[in-house]
Amino acid sequence: MGVSGFLLTISIGYVLTLGIYRIWFHPLSRFPGPPLLAGFQLPYLYESLVQGSWVRRMPALHQKYGPIVRIAPNQLAMDGALAWPEVYAHRPNNKPEYARPTGLLFPGDHLCILGAPREDHRRMRRQLAPAFSDSALGEQEPTIAKYVNMFLDKIEAHGHGGKGLDIVEWLNFTMFDVVGDLALGDSFHSLENNAYHPWVRGIFSGIRGTQFARFLGSYPTLRILIGLFSRNSFIKAKDDNNMAAVQKTMVRMGQGPEPTPGRPRDLVSYMMSKARSGEPGMSGEEIVATTSILIIAGSETTGTALSGLLFYLSQNRFAYDALLDEVRSAFRTEDEISFRSSAPLEYLSACIDEALRVYPPATETLPRISPGNFVRDQFIPKGTRISVYPYATFRNPQHFTEPDAFRPQRWLSPSHPLYEERFGGDNRDAFKPFSFGSRDCLGKGLAYAEMRLIAARSLHRFDYELVPGQEDWHERQRMYLGWEKGPLRIRLRPRREV
Repeated sequence: MGVSGFLLTISIGYVLTLGIYRIWFHPLSRFPGPPLLAGFQLPYLYESLVQGSWVRRMPALHQKYGPIVRIAPNQLAMDGALAWPEVYAHRPNNKPEYARPTGLLFPGDHLCILGAPREDHRRMRRQLAPAFSDSALGEQEPTIAKYVNMFLDKIEAHGHGGKGLDIVEWLNFTMFDVVGDLALGDSFHSLENNAYHPWVRGIFSGIRGTQFARFLGSYPTLRILIGLFSRNSFIKAKDDNNMAAVQKTMVRMGQGPEPTPGRPRDLVSYMMSKARSGEPGMSGEEIVATTSILIIAGSETTGTALSGLLFYLSQNRFAYDALLDEVRSAFRTEDEISFRSSAPLEYLSACIDEALRVYPPATETLPRISPGNFVRDQFIPKGTRISVYPYATFRNPQHFTEPDAFRPQRWLSPSHPLYEERFGGDNRDAFKPFSFGSRDCLGKGLAYAEMRLIAARSLHRFDYELVPGQEDWHERQRMYLGWEKGPLRIRLRPRREV
């Protein structure tokens, strides 16, 4: 046997020995899960970060192994109904929190609000919270309505004929224009130009590039390949996008903390302003790191939810007709539809929640690291990574009747005419589409208001149908933190009364 053969034998023996240790003797060995996943991290990493297929495995794994499943040597997946109160909830009395791993979103993500340590996160959240208050929402509504008007006029002009239009694209144009204006005081002009801004286009490839870089970086022997793969289109898009984000944010910061006269304050203004205590606001590095995250979180996710809503309504004629009836009965003219007037529409809210359940924009809630603590009666060793997959939790038959079906009725109050008693046993506490606890989404109120406004105004003005051949639109999609959607082509029709 030559040297190379000897080294190969030693390497294989080491890997197998390590796998045996992890399966039967590791501190997590008492948690159930497939032995291959317990022994080796490659299957999980490859399916999750490269193939983008992992999330679809999770419902079956929870069904077979229960609410806690070992999915990698040092990683557990928990059903949200267990993890929300035990792992993600606020930890009182200065108990150590289940922290987020650093570098998950991008190198240096501890500087942004999503990845910041506990005290820094609290400080940043206090700084930004006023930007998402009810009063701020009222100030922002005219800006948002301006882009919704443009969106509706644009799709009316482009949405007829056999090929229809790609509604995913137009919703993305709208939401990025809205959030660009709200965050930086300047939109990306996508609706105006009928095209993505280069930064916005780079975001979609950049997300996948970040996941691919994480895969390479998970193995010490592969880290050197990151440089070799720097010309890879996904990684290059990620790097170019990061540079564009920094440049655009720096331009806005150079204008100072005060908003343009006659305009509401943007998010950068809130971040730059002094805190109530008189101390300086967020640092320049924190603002740059946080702004791009806020733009992605406030646009791509809302566009995804609305795309999913339109798709699933098209697959359920009863829900489609019921929603049209509610919207068109409530408003004589489209001008009557606003944040405030659309809020009481119970069936609209039910349809939005149901879309968020069957098609959650965040397929994986950002993971946490155990400080060494009990979850109910089971001790989770320090350093264990804990993941929650809303897609699996929201489709768990232990929580929801007909979990894979789009049934808005499950969210209605018992007094509603369309309420169905068979959904009365659903576990609504398991439904947390905007995460949970002290790090839940600050902008969830804004997101709901935007979704209600856009959906109500669209359905008041138009009827629509899918271009045939797209019934598997959702099933075809890969998942890289969110859905890699692809086009969803719809045709608009003259409005009919229901």
